[in-house]
Amino acid sequence: MKRLIAIYDLDGTLLKHATFTPFLLFAARRHAPWKLALVPIWIGAMIAYKAGLFSREALKSFGLKLLVGRIDQPGLDELAVAFADKILPGWIGNGAQIALSRDRGEGRLLILATAAMEFYAGEIARRIGFDHVIATRHADPRGAFCQIEGGNCYGDAKVPRVEALLASIGLSRSDCDVRFYTDSTSDAPLLDWSDEPVLVDAGARGRGMAKARGWALTRFA
Repeated sequence: MKRLIAIYDLDGTLLKHATFTPFLLFAARRHAPWKLALVPIWIGAMIAYKAGLFSREALKSFGLKLLVGRIDQPGLDELAVAFADKILPGWIGNGAQIALSRDRGEGRLLILATAAMEFYAGEIARRIGFDHVIATRHADPRGAFCQIEGGNCYGDAKVPRVEALLASIGLSRSDCDVRFYTDSTSDAPLLDWSDEPVLVDAGARGRGMAKARGWALTRFA
């Protein structure tokens, strides 16, 4: 029998909201409140990203440097725990709760695959009961904390990272039956790779892509 697996995106899927900017603001307020005066610079950076002047990876590195800065591992762990305390369980949508209950009932291995930062995504996943986390990693916080390590876990990057995780636990793609939930069409590579692709809370463009590519549609919000 194939190993049953359920993969969830985080921002806008498992959780009702994006997490990166809320985390930056939370971290600044808790770790270095004076950095809140730099928020207009962060807003400008996001506008520059939308204009194509920043990559996603560069934007994240800049945000971490601007609003978090140097921090040791215990301090980072404390921020991750406190942030999870703040947003859980309130940010989990009813539809996501229902899907998780169904997937657990079917005995599926639960994997979180997200572009969010691993240090807080891992804490969120641990509390909800995920078995594995694939997320964007940062360099050693004792050194260049603000650098992204291994690339942003976004779009095309997710499929090879899921395959690497499966291989690390002794599974190949052919061994698995994979259900994947995401709210973003940027996850099209992983949706197409999955046996049961599910697009969550889609707009008109997403619904059109889902119809053309055979993805299921559902509501989590």
